[in-house]
Parts: sequence; structure tokens; C-alpha cells
Amino acid sequence: MRFSVVGISHWKSGVSIRELFYLDKDRKKRLKQYTKQVPGGVLTLETCNRTEIFGFCEPKILLEALCCSIDIDSTFLEEHGYVLSNDDAIRHIYRVGLGMDSQVLGDSQIIQQLKKAYNESRKEQLSGEFHQLVQSIFKAHKRSRSETDFGRGNVSVGYEVTQRALEHFENISNIKILLIGAGKMGKVSCKNLISNGARHISVINRSIKRAKNLADSLDIKISSFSKLEHEIHSADLIITATGALEPILTPKNFTNFQKEKLIIDLSVPRNVAHEVSEINGITLIDMDSISKVNQKALEKRKKAIPILENIIHEEFKAYKNNIDRSRFLLPHIKEVDYKLNSITKEELQKVRNKVDPETFNQLEKITDRVKKKILAVHIDRLNQEYQKVEQDA
Repeated sequence: MRFSVVGISHWKSGVSIRELFYLDKDRKKRLKQYTKQVPGGVLTLETCNRTEIFGFCEPKILLEALCCSIDIDSTFLEEHGYVLSNDDAIRHIYRVGLGMDSQVLGDSQIIQQLKKAYNESRKEQLSGEFHQLVQSIFKAHKRSRSETDFGRGNVSVGYEVTQRALEHFENISNIKILLIGAGKMGKVSCKNLISNGARHISVINRSIKRAKNLADSLDIKISSFSKLEHEIHSADLIITATGALEPILTPKNFTNFQKEKLIIDLSVPRNVAHEVSEINGITLIDMDSISKVNQKALEKRKKAIPILENIIHEEFKAYKNNIDRSRFLLPHIKEVDYKLNSITKEELQKVRNKVDPETFNQLEKITDRVKKKILAVHIDRLNQEYQKVEQDA
């Protein structure tokens, strides 16, 4: 069956394009309606750098589903995104899962994002073939970390936030930092800043409970949205990482400020209006700007790529072999199982009225054990037949 992916990522499109494909609650609901007839289900992966839909179907189905969900012409997506099918699509999802396609090479967060997307898709009953593919990717990812240096070294968005702050300020222990948003990206960034000496951090989040949980876990201050203007004016470094669909910071928030500011926007869609970057005294960095990384760690990761390509090749081959094996074995196993069930049911029926219920129950258990052993013998024989077919091919 054909496997396809339709998506958009940082490789071809800037954040101003990618944010058009953000899947809010309503868009996700529409997408689910448009893809509910796809055999085997679909997997939707959405991060700050990509929006992708995978499925065992023609790519046109996924293309139309995504475009209809967000009300964008398909030619626009084809121009700014990508449409892949069959082996190209499968190799792509392996590369994504291993962090080879990430903006920060070897990104450790992408596998968790893929697992989250997989768990969401499982609720819609993915096919066995889809499950095997994703499990194969997880295995390849595990090998990439245990057999190479690809996952080692500080190369992450959180690390980059700290690096940018250290480059901009002489000493981050003395600056005031405002975090807007209490999600995972903000938490990781705060941890990195604190470990590098940051001491004055405040967090603002629409959910006070979530902000309090973050503040308590990192021993930082909590503030409320009613004090946003005050916090903005007093902050030296502002980090935004919310799920807002529209900019929450605009030029109106930066009138009459007294000191220069570094703003790092980690959100897609962007939390900070582009016009803010034109204000004197403000340096704005968004996700497209975060590309400078720890070169030593990055070079190690680059050297590991040939080994990763080989891992993908081996796991992809094993995955296809398992699928081919299942397609060969299952029809025969079902046939043998059906015949065994028919025979045992017929024979048990002959003695049902000749023995007491307890004895009949024991006969059922014995028959079931015998049936399973006979089926195991057939499966072993079928495996040998399949291996012979593979060797002769």
C-alpha cells in the first residue's frame, strides 16, 4: 500500500509561511473529518518548525485534507512545502524521528513530539502496518543514540536561548528576565538560563496554576497578565513561548521604555509582531534566527550521519521484511486457525451432552492447548517456507 507525507517545514519556508499552517483546535477537528476515511489512519506531526501528515494512501488525499482544513490553495502548499510518497516518504519520517531533519541537527525533542503524535493517532485506530513503521523508527532512534555521538553535546533550542543571552549581555546573573508562557519550551529555556547564572526570572501565563507549577519547580517568580506592561518595561530579556494564534506583543507594548531589550520568540505562530524588530533598542530573534549552535557538538553529529543513514537502511529493510512476512503468513495462519476451530468445535459438540459440565470445561481447555500447539507447528513451517522464498528470490 502506498505511503505518503504532505508537509511544510523550516527547510523551504520561513516562520511567516509556516504559521499559516498552524493547526488550532478547529482546524484539527476539520482535518480529522477530512482524513477519517483514510485506511489505516493518519499521523499528524506538528512542531514549531513543521506541520506534516503521514498516511497509507495517495498523497493527493492528504494534500486536499490539509489544505481544506486551513482554507489554503493546494498550489500554495506545493510551492512552499513538499509531497512525498512510498520509499521517499518512509525515509523522510525516519530522518525526522532521528533528528536529522531538524533545524537544530540531532534535536532531542523531536522524538518526544513524534511519540505524542503517535499516541494521539492511536486513539483513531492506526493499522498494524502503521504501528510497525513507528515502532521501527523508535528502534532506529534508540540505535542512533547508543551507537553514535549523534545525541551527545548541548545542541538544543533551550541551549541556543542561553547562548544568545550570553552573547548579548555581559552577565546574565544581573539581568531581569521575563518568560511569557509556561510550556515545555519555556521551561527548558529557563533551566538552561538558571544553570548559567540567571537569578531574576519572572513567568507570566494565562493559566495561573500552570505558571505556579513552573515557578515552584524552578524557584522563580510568578506574575499576572494584569502586570504584563510593567514586567515588559522592567525586563532586559523577554522570552515568549505561548500557543497564542495572534501576536501578544506589538509596538504598542514598547513605548517609552528606558533600556535596551533582547526578545526571543520561540513560538509558531509568532508571539511578537515583526514590526517590533524595527524599534530602536530592541533586538528580536525568532525561530528562523536560531541556527547558530555549539559547533563542536554539531561537527560530531555531522560525522555520525553516514552511520545513521546505514541504521535507517537496516531498520527500513527489517520493517519491509516484517510486512512482507506478515502478508505471506497471515492468510495461511487464518486458514489453519479457522479449520482447527471448526474441527474442535464439531468434536466437542459430540460429547457435550455425554459428560458433566466440569469435565466438558476441562476438555475445552485441553483442546485449546492442543490447538495452540498445532498452530505453532504450522507457523514454524510457514516461517521456513517464507525464508526459502526469500532466499530463492
